[in-house]
Amino acid sequence: VYGRPTFSGRIGPRVSLPDYLDYQDQSSSFASMAAIAGGGFLATITGNDEPVQARRSTSTSNLFATLGVTPHLGRFSTLAELPESGVGEVVIAYEFWQRWYGGSREALGSSLIVNGDPLTVVGVLPEGFHFYYDTDLWVPPWPGSSEPINRRYHNWRVVARLAPGVALEEAQSEIDVISAQLAEAYPDSNRNKGMHLDPLHAALAEGYSQSLLMLSGAIALVLFIACGNVASLLLARGSARTSEMAMRTALGASGSRLARQLGVECLVLSLVAGCTGIVLAVWLQKLILGFLPLDRLGIHEGGLSVPMLAIAMLLTLGTVVLIGVFPARQATRTHPAEDLKRGSHRTTSGRGFRFRSGLVIFQVALSVVLLVGSGLLIRSLVKLQSLDPGFRVENLLTATVALPEKEYEEPEQQIRFFESLEERIRALAGVESVAMIDRLPILQTAGNVAIWDPENPPESLREAFSADRRIVLPGFFETMEVPVLEGRALQPIDDAGSRKVIVLNQNIAGRLFGDESAVGRLVEVDLAFLEWDEPAVFEVVGVVENYTLSSLGDAPRSAMFFPFAQQPRGRMRLAVATAIEPEGLIRPIQECIWELDRNIVLSSPQSMEDVVADSVANSRSVTTVLSLFTVVALALAALGLHGVLSFFVAQRVHEIGIRAALGASRTSLLRLVVSRGMVLVGIGVAIGTIGAIGTARLIEGLLFEISAGDPATVAGAAGFFFVVALAACMLPAWQALRVDPMEALRAD
Repeated sequence: VYGRPTFSGRIGPRVSLPDYLDYQDQSSSFASMAAIAGGGFLATITGNDEPVQARRSTSTSNLFATLGVTPHLGRFSTLAELPESGVGEVVIAYEFWQRWYGGSREALGSSLIVNGDPLTVVGVLPEGFHFYYDTDLWVPPWPGSSEPINRRYHNWRVVARLAPGVALEEAQSEIDVISAQLAEAYPDSNRNKGMHLDPLHAALAEGYSQSLLMLSGAIALVLFIACGNVASLLLARGSARTSEMAMRTALGASGSRLARQLGVECLVLSLVAGCTGIVLAVWLQKLILGFLPLDRLGIHEGGLSVPMLAIAMLLTLGTVVLIGVFPARQATRTHPAEDLKRGSHRTTSGRGFRFRSGLVIFQVALSVVLLVGSGLLIRSLVKLQSLDPGFRVENLLTATVALPEKEYEEPEQQIRFFESLEERIRALAGVESVAMIDRLPILQTAGNVAIWDPENPPESLREAFSADRRIVLPGFFETMEVPVLEGRALQPIDDAGSRKVIVLNQNIAGRLFGDESAVGRLVEVDLAFLEWDEPAVFEVVGVVENYTLSSLGDAPRSAMFFPFAQQPRGRMRLAVATAIEPEGLIRPIQECIWELDRNIVLSSPQSMEDVVADSVANSRSVTTVLSLFTVVALALAALGLHGVLSFFVAQRVHEIGIRAALGASRTSLLRLVVSRGMVLVGIGVAIGTIGAIGTARLIEGLLFEISAGDPATVAGAAGFFFVVALAACMLPAWQALRVDPMEALRAD
């Protein structure tokens, strides 16, 4: 099961470490309970010619046992935490084992220098293992992290295995009791806080459930439309074989014999179609993850399974056979004498034609539903992509620089390194300016802590405002083109020896001080975990405009900015404004870093344009897939309409010939065919529009600044389908105009 904290009923993703330890110690419903903090952080491995980057995650030592994972080689770590000195232990991913050690068993017991620390490889995870993060190295918690320091900071994900015979509801009841006890013991941090248990698979797939449900619905609609086409074609084929069925009946074939014959033909058709579809699915499966990345679930390859293919084949057989029942019954209802006399000129019965017309209406309605859904998503995506994030995006290179902890323990060392690096990068050709911050917008989110006005303190920290904490070097706002609305930006004078200052964004300044000026006011920030020697009180020297901190389209978040020299750290993110292509500066910046330290790597370089584009990748993928399904649905619906009208013309050649012989104009003949088709389309569009307005509410969570019943989108979808339908009607109408009256009358 997966445990998530609740705050007054609102579910969050992570719990605090002290709460996790209490739940683990006081519960009896679980065979084991483990936790993972962060994940996928870049670590530097040294010891070869050049340092390399690897992804590192921190977890408690019982994580793999809780997940039921058996090592491919060796064992899992037994350390409660990494030692402060000496050799620690690390478990490596199978893929990293292949890359770094070439799959050699000699990896066990070898030493990896990770961020300057020697770690002994004790185990290799099985191939394909993935839990929440793409990780190369799994290490125990860092020194001191097992101490219950603060219950207000939630950084750990909790996973547990139920004890034998214990139901999820029983475990939840026990967790609720423990939560109530914690709320009573620690009211300042745990009031109205609990933990909610979910099945692990359901929790991991939660972020994808709406998208996958929507795409599954789209697949079902396309399947129904295709089934309508197949049923219509089978009915037309049965009508064309009237003479054959009549002859067989006259020679003694029973209705059941004819039905079996047609059923076998449907079965063969479905087998051929199903096998063709499976071949295409295997061939195109790699495109699936390109459209809808499922990295968090650990799905990196399509991997169609045998049960999945079997279900697809059975579904194909079932649908084709099922939709062939009505056409088969129609074809076996013969009147031998009359049908042989009419030959190939037998017209479809009124019931048969109504059935085919109903199929067209059904196809049109479903197509309109898909068309409205894809139209809403396309308009939403366009609005999202055109949104101004509030900072510079063009020609901006982003990257991460992490200092080895052992070599850069002292704040002065960290300050000296990053200030020297900034000078070197600024001197490079093509560089306009340099910004450094501990968390770049969109890429690194969260980090929020409590902040309040000392003149109006909250009754408890739970009731205080919170804001995302950011550490910046001077020049950040200028490089990112974030306007300073009041006061000034952080400057080089804001060093370790000067007064403690802070810059607020517009959001938190308004929440703290309303319409009053924030500049010159004092604020207090909950930075107790830093063990400051003096109260965490800061003077506000400036207010900047809000900019996007997490995802495009999110409501503006509160943020506060501190000078790097007053709160230094060993990991900073770069934002380099360039006059050239950003990628051209990656190697020169790496050379600047190596001038200072050969063991440090420039990590995750990418342009800010790519960062912003990747932030809407999921929306873009879902929209693309749904649009593709919609194109297929439109093509199938148009094909079905064309087929019905072509059959209509073929069955009324004699009538059309008589009309032409009596002087009917080409316009009237054209109107005869087109009006027949457009009536069906009009009914289908009306039904589909009503259905689309209702079903579009299911995707409201995927829309941005557009309502599910947006009139312009609905009207545009209906109008677009009328254009497509009119085009589909023109070929049968042209066939009607080419009917020769003499040939039609002579044939009859």
